[in-house]
Amino acid sequence: MSSKDQLPAWSRRDFVVGLGAFFASQLLLPRVFGGVELPAGLKPIRLGFLTDCHAMDEHDAPVWLDRTAELMNSLKPDLIIGGGDFVHGGFQSPGKEMEHRWGLADTFLKKLQTRLEPLIGNHDFYEPLQADGSPALGDPRWRWRKYFGLEHTYRSFHSSGYRFLMLDSIKVVGGKEPYQGWIDEDQLAWLDHELATIPQNEPIILCTHIPFHTFVSGSLGGLVGPSPGRVSVLNANLVMEKLSNRPVVAILQGHVHMNERLELKGVPCITGGAVCGKWWQGPNMNTFPGVGVIEIIPMDFQPLEGVANRKVTWSYTNTPAPESVSSKAVLEERRGDNQLADLAVQTV
Repeated sequence: MSSKDQLPAWSRRDFVVGLGAFFASQLLLPRVFGGVELPAGLKPIRLGFLTDCHAMDEHDAPVWLDRTAELMNSLKPDLIIGGGDFVHGGFQSPGKEMEHRWGLADTFLKKLQTRLEPLIGNHDFYEPLQADGSPALGDPRWRWRKYFGLEHTYRSFHSSGYRFLMLDSIKVVGGKEPYQGWIDEDQLAWLDHELATIPQNEPIILCTHIPFHTFVSGSLGGLVGPSPGRVSVLNANLVMEKLSNRPVVAILQGHVHMNERLELKGVPCITGGAVCGKWWQGPNMNTFPGVGVIEIIPMDFQPLEGVANRKVTWSYTNTPAPESVSSKAVLEERRGDNQLADLAVQTV
């Protein structure tokens, strides 16, 4: 989407309401959830969520990443979900440049003090296209897999009584819109097998880089144009059908650089903003560079005095601006009521 695209004549208040006013949103996590009784003794979990880091040299990004690591460490999560796009430029930049950016991402990620479980994003792909724009013959996911030491780009794991389903939501198609949000057949078959081994009442947290549901594809479809797959997973309904009789606590998603909370078939979809904001050039649609925290507190957990019970909460914290003049200048320049004119000036 280019800077020439224009938004409908909405007021700022209409836009905030459209995003779901998620800062104040809270969801009950009752004992019986998704049609099943959750396991007894389920403990709380505090998840850090950082997505769309876009490691690069430009725009003081390395300094910002240092501040981001400090911020996330100060929030003291039990586990961090990395929402993908750890580096910038996968579909546009040559391998040599991507190697350097992986080095920058490595410096950042090593400063995190809590275990991180990563998703793959479209910018994490390594030379996915041939010179003519058609899909490359090799595996463009190899660099991500090598860095994180993972055999596959999708998987599941168990933590603190919760099942995390980590999806690979990118399909390389080539052409003018070189990728789309899609869960391929092999992954759908894997999901069937995985669900057959997971207890029926185990609470699930679904994680995906490209959103299953977002304000961008729903209310701004006209601006997205004829390729909605660039901002949402086109066959998300197939995954949701497979999970229809499961206790899905939340869907965590990234990609669109927006901080939003919506619902899909009664399941909260939390879009985790962006570590880089608007690609390190201020806020994107009023979402500043930052990270989030999801707190899940089961109904039968006995909290400390004064701590709320039976809730899933989401909060987003802006990263403190570095002391460099250029970074602060960009932030100040981008503040104000002109945010609605800035939707995704760069292609996500």
